Amino acid sequence: MREIAGYLREKYGPWGWMGQRAHDACGINRVLPLDFIISCDYGTDVPYYFREDDVFSVEKERGIRKDWSNEDLGASFKGALGRGILERWNSYGKTVNLLCYRSVKRLESSTGALVRRPRIYAMPEMLKKHFDNKILLQRTLPKLSLSRVPGKVDKLGKVTFNGLRKELSLPFVVQFPYGSSGHFTFIIREEKDYNRLRRNYPGSMVVIRKYVDGFSLNVNGVIISTEDGPRVACSFPSVQITGAPECSNFPSAFCGNDYTAARDLDRKIIRQVQDHVRAIGEWMAEARFRGVFGMDFVVGNGTVYPVEINPRFQNSTSLHAALTGISRSRRGMLFLLHIAEFLQRNDKTMRRYVREFPFEELMRPLNGSQVILHNRMQRSIVTERLEPGVYRPEGRGLKLVRKGASLDACRNADDVLVTCGVPGPYMAIEPNAPVCKIQMRRSALEGTGKRKLSPGIRKVVSDIYDKFGIKDANKVEMAEERA
Repeated sequence: MREIAGYLREKYGPWGWMGQRAHDACGINRVLPLDFIISCDYGTDVPYYFREDDVFSVEKERGIRKDWSNEDLGASFKGALGRGILERWNSYGKTVNLLCYRSVKRLESSTGALVRRPRIYAMPEMLKKHFDNKILLQRTLPKLSLSRVPGKVDKLGKVTFNGLRKELSLPFVVQFPYGSSGHFTFIIREEKDYNRLRRNYPGSMVVIRKYVDGFSLNVNGVIISTEDGPRVACSFPSVQITGAPECSNFPSAFCGNDYTAARDLDRKIIRQVQDHVRAIGEWMAEARFRGVFGMDFVVGNGTVYPVEINPRFQNSTSLHAALTGISRSRRGMLFLLHIAEFLQRNDKTMRRYVREFPFEELMRPLNGSQVILHNRMQRSIVTERLEPGVYRPEGRGLKLVRKGASLDACRNADDVLVTCGVPGPYMAIEPNAPVCKIQMRRSALEGTGKRKLSPGIRKVVSDIYDKFGIKDANKVEMAEERA
């Protein structure tokens, strides 16, 4: 692994990461040293794994934490921040290699400010958007002979609440074509909630489906070109934590991943996941999609239902990289295989890397989890400093045992790492924006239900919120005025 990373740097020059979260580059940088990071967020944990001056961040420039989107990532190439990025790239005097959470159209088109266009290790934005479409997936599943949650594709203004209640029972789910991390996915329990959507989006085509009272799974897949045609492989799944009330006010919000909780899954469920990923990956490959992608599933009564394609790196991909990096087998690094796909056509060394890649190790179970804390208030201010690092329960609270930002800093079964965009004092945070992550080398979930955080983790989450001293921004501003 180290040898191939050294080869990539020696032959191809400077490397960088571009994604919504700077911390997603942490596990990558430990294997393939990076020259820069382009991100939306920025936290006090950055200096523990990277050089501050080499991070180009939207949040660092604006001083406010938002629920960053793909549009914000594209905006990083505008204004003073964009000029700074392009000047840095030109200063290398070589072609820059850009490993991406996802590509952006602005980079794909030629720009006069750049001496050399970067090598972009991601599918074009147009192809990414094509497979992002949840309506397309809903209509394609029967053609692939895959299980589909009962439901329909229709216009919001056309179908009534009473009709859907009779057809699908309560609650039911409304999914708009685009949206990630639970955005634009609504669990409808009352008529007023459905009518609000109809008023706000009267002509919108949506997926309306039955609510599956089970649990959610996430998987990282990859499509690789071989001499025998495209090969589709996937990682061992993680249980997806959604709508945890301790972490978010939204019942469909993405709140983390738990690989440990998936280790006891029935083999029949694992096989269904693999079969679904393979069938959908082969369909995507027909449109020339290559590299890393992800999928979300819901599981009910032993049946696995595909509900979403993520044609890009995922939030869970960085956790997979971190856990793979500290596991006994470190050869199956998904991001290196992704890079190899884009280089192997003209590089025999990378073709050999693909041929010898231990695909079977991608399905090796991992041990670890992450929980994402969101701002559950209105626009808020962080009033206290919480150091990034490893904490342990002590008495009624938490004790910092060592500073850091990487999961390998967790050495004890009770260790919890606070990382990923940790906000400093006086950071303003918009509603439902992520505050930070907690990561650990054990399960975060309780029992076999795979839906609720364990009592111990619920207490940790509460203690972390308290330590940040997050307060309503209006009240903080009023107090400052009175002072």
